[in-house]
Amino acid sequence: MTTQMEKKRISVNLKLTGEPAEWLTEWKKRGIISSYTDAVLQGLRALRDRINEQDLKAAKLQDTEDE
Repeated sequence: MTTQMEKKRISVNLKLTGEPAEWLTEWKKRGIISSYTDAVLQGLRALRDRINEQDLKAAKLQDTEDE
């Protein structure tokens, strides 16, 4: 497990326009996100989950091909 001192920290400065800005504004009004930072974190978690699923499927496919 990663300790607090070992955790990486980055800063993201981002300006959104158009549809993505509208989505965030609407989601905040609806209470789906508590802040724009929360939205970015939720989006990154969702992306990580999708990538993990794809990696797992690829690994399973590779295992079946190796048999």
